[in-house]
Amino acid sequence: MRGIRGRTWLLLAAAGAAVLALIGGTAVWFSADRDRQRSDNLEQLGRACAGLLPHERLRGFVPDDSAGVLEEYGTMLDPGRESRALLDCTLAWGPGRWEPEALVQVRAEALIAAQAAADDDEGPRTVGDFPMPLPAGARGGTMADDRLNGSAVSASLRVECPSGLRGRSRPAESFRVTVDLPSAADDEYDVPDADRLLAARTAVDVANWVLGHQDCGREPIRTSASPRQAEGSEPTELCAWADPDELDFAAEDWEFTGDARYDGRAGSCAGRTTGFGVPDGMPVVELKAESWSGEFARGAYERHTYAGTAPGQGARSPAAPDGTVAIRTAEFSPPALALWAGSVCDGGPSYHRIVVTPGISFDDEQEVTVEGQVRKRFSADARAALDRYLAADAGWPKRAHCHDTKVLGEVEEWLR
Repeated sequence: MRGIRGRTWLLLAAAGAAVLALIGGTAVWFSADRDRQRSDNLEQLGRACAGLLPHERLRGFVPDDSAGVLEEYGTMLDPGRESRALLDCTLAWGPGRWEPEALVQVRAEALIAAQAAADDDEGPRTVGDFPMPLPAGARGGTMADDRLNGSAVSASLRVECPSGLRGRSRPAESFRVTVDLPSAADDEYDVPDADRLLAARTAVDVANWVLGHQDCGREPIRTSASPRQAEGSEPTELCAWADPDELDFAAEDWEFTGDARYDGRAGSCAGRTTGFGVPDGMPVVELKAESWSGEFARGAYERHTYAGTAPGQGARSPAAPDGTVAIRTAEFSPPALALWAGSVCDGGPSYHRIVVTPGISFDDEQEVTVEGQVRKRFSADARAALDRYLAADAGWPKRAHCHDTKVLGEVEEWLR
């Protein structure tokens, strides 16, 4: 009996060992299979979209349990194909129920004359919030959007091609680039500036790829001219002049965004109040200063001219004899007053733009009456901020050795 029990125990032990070995082997096989899958996906990411994707920054979205799905075409990938797209590329990961778990899309398309004109006439003209200084002949913007899981960030860029795009049956002297990238932010409001900058840089890389393969008659866009931004409750050294107490702006807590280091081609500083509601008296609740030099100065002025917000465009608001004006509410942006100045700086002819945004409460009204003395204070606040900006030893204008500065005029950025 003892012998039978011993043999039974040995058989059970052997069976258990075999099961453990099978489980262990299966686990090793699955692990190796997942490693291979991720490696394949990373290789696909590196070559997708003509190798123009920021693959190091997108690695975190690459899965190891499913293959990526890549679709790409375009006349610059297949010169024999008839298409408006120079490059159209979509890379998706993950079998989501309604949409992929992560999605990358890149498109560069030629704009024939009629399309370019329609593009110009579509909706209100804006300068855009492209987070990099752009030369003349280029304008763009960024936006964030919610997805079923997480969020996405996109950038668009339109670039002029004076010599025309080659290999097309219909002439085109401009093209548009759109880029959509996944973001790890929970929703569109939490998408960080770094993600917007990544999308913008990718759009510029795609545009430069097109320019490099086409005889457009223009230089590539320099991505190195993107100042590094810093955020916090205190302004950076370059933006220390933007002191709301010294400028007698809204007496509330402020947060600031500005250049962390000096760049001779462009600079920016911004600050805004962090409280809820609108303080009484219409004090300044947001301040922005921008400077551009050389080719970026020409680009900035061109984009503001396109949007109708360059100095000298548009008449001042009609005023009553006592100076009272009526300001209408805008759907997306609060009323602001911009003051422009021009200088000669290290980088050549330059522009400076100061924008002050007063705290105006519209409540349920479509129009607000601003008394003459308050309207005069808007102008005084803008001029005080400009003077302080130009005089600051650590500010951009002084660092760029700007001289022969002339005030070019105000722009009322509100509806009349």
